Amino acid sequence: MKYFISFIEESILNPDYLGYWGGRMEVYDEVSEYDIDEIRFLTKDPSFIEFREKWDFKDVSKRTLNKIKKEIGEKYYERVI
Repeated sequence: MKYFISFIEESILNPDYLGYWGGRMEVYDEVSEYDIDEIRFLTKDPSFIEFREKWDFKDVSKRTLNKIKKEIGEKYYERVI
């Protein structure tokens, strides 16, 4: 099965997070008309731009999807309070 992924950026209005990119990566499968998963991201790592451009609007395998989710969790999801 293939999965389609799409990045949706959201406005960050809190001035404490100026310079951050935030939003979600939506995951669609070949069966459902709605997204089946959303993976959140929040980062100010400039490498995120290249990462997003590489994967946005792509069809990927389950294995690749899992790698992308792992990378987002480890590299592009800052836990801030």
